[in-house]
Amino acid sequence: MSLNRVLRKVKRAFRGRPSPAADVAWYLAHGRRPWSRGYLPYRDDFVARAIGDPLTLEGFRGRSPLPAGYGTYLDERTVEFPWLFAHLRPGPTLLLDAGSILNAVHLVDHPLIREKKLHIVTLGPEASCFWDRGVSYLFADLRALPYADGTFDEIACISTLEHVGKDNAIYTRDASFRENRSTDFEMAIRELRRVCRTGGQLLLSVPYGRFIDFGWYQQFDAPMLDRAIAAFGPAEVDETIFRYVDGGWRLSDREACAACEGFNIHDTKYFNPSSSLDYDPDFAAASRAVAAVRLTKGG
Repeated sequence: MSLNRVLRKVKRAFRGRPSPAADVAWYLAHGRRPWSRGYLPYRDDFVARAIGDPLTLEGFRGRSPLPAGYGTYLDERTVEFPWLFAHLRPGPTLLLDAGSILNAVHLVDHPLIREKKLHIVTLGPEASCFWDRGVSYLFADLRALPYADGTFDEIACISTLEHVGKDNAIYTRDASFRENRSTDFEMAIRELRRVCRTGGQLLLSVPYGRFIDFGWYQQFDAPMLDRAIAAFGPAEVDETIFRYVDGGWRLSDREACAACEGFNIHDTKYFNPSSSLDYDPDFAAASRAVAAVRLTKGG
């Protein structure tokens, strides 16, 4: 299950509930279960504090070991966002968010993002919109971007590539996006390379481990990740693997994560009345491994 889909269902479930502070208090008092009441504001606050701490970002930039229990019971956004913000270039660059991962107030209001010109491209409109902060929106397919060659200084594609060519009808009413084209992620990567300027960078993350096709997205294994990197044809590659283990996130490597599988909350009794499944013992929220790769475009 994609995180964006889970987020929408959780938000609908708790619409009209008490304040975020009250929800967080409930979450902390009831075992901190993933996707339960209060999970989202707690996680978003965790991310906001991480990306707002220069020492944390420096640690992600330098691949320092994560603190024990980092991101306990939380999903991969707790490592993806600090990694992303640690590798964005300072200054007023032209940034493309390929997949609308940055379309949240605690992200667009970060000083590093506010000094950039942010373009968000996604399949369809979303509830949140920050045009008043100068954010530009475009609804398009990553496999056919309506931008000129070499437009962007930086591109962020965080936990999006795994959805390309899969059943994306959940994100748009356009039934034509109900697909099963498992190799189209390479087409999207080539488009991202095309619109990236020479010397620019693509900051990419995907769920990693044993290959699994969930229908609406696919978990990348090592050969798929290599194909994505090769499709970009980078001058430089900087790769980091994160793994959820023992209730928290830590640095890892491809080999150690080769058999990792994600957790699907929608298979449990909390979202499926006909199921008897509960959380796994490690209380994983989603992916158990993530590959984060910085690719620099050569001449």
